[in-house]
Amino acid sequence: MTAFISAGHYNGDSGAIGSGTQENIETMKFRDTIVPILKARGLHIITDNDNENLAEYLHRIQTGSGSVVLEFHFDSSGSGASGSTSLVGNDADRLDNAFAKELVDATSNCLGIPNRGVISEAQSHRGRLGLMREQGIVSLLEICFIDNQHDMDAYRKNCYELALKIAAIVCKYENIVM
Repeated sequence: MTAFISAGHYNGDSGAIGSGTQENIETMKFRDTIVPILKARGLHIITDNDNENLAEYLHRIQTGSGSVVLEFHFDSSGSGASGSTSLVGNDADRLDNAFAKELVDATSNCLGIPNRGVISEAQSHRGRLGLMREQGIVSLLEICFIDNQHDMDAYRKNCYELALKIAAIVCKYENIVM
């Protein structure tokens, strides 16, 4: 059983900035929190490297139809928006959508922030996301808004509990695709 867990940003790409922090720092910390939990549950985990960009990571990994692929991000709006969102590929199937829904539901409930639901990559501000070309059950999770202090306070307070909940979801879907 192999799951692919990515921080979404690396040392050379700060991502969004807000609430006194950078997206890459927060996503790397969260990835590093969830990976030991997943390993303790018997999963083999392949992660991105803090010094490789997305193209390098996607070139290195070998996902397959029996893979769970998850990438973490923090959203930013500049307008005080709040909540969690999951993204799936434009060609998402039933399992992709179910996985993404469980992720956003768990995140919203754990952090006590709005559930912004599951959207397709076409509905994102980028329109197309490289991660969505990978095989397996794939989702990108926008944990919360990095530029919303309430969201970030809730995240910081509940980070480990959130990691436990997301790890349980990843394990569930790994068991489905084995």
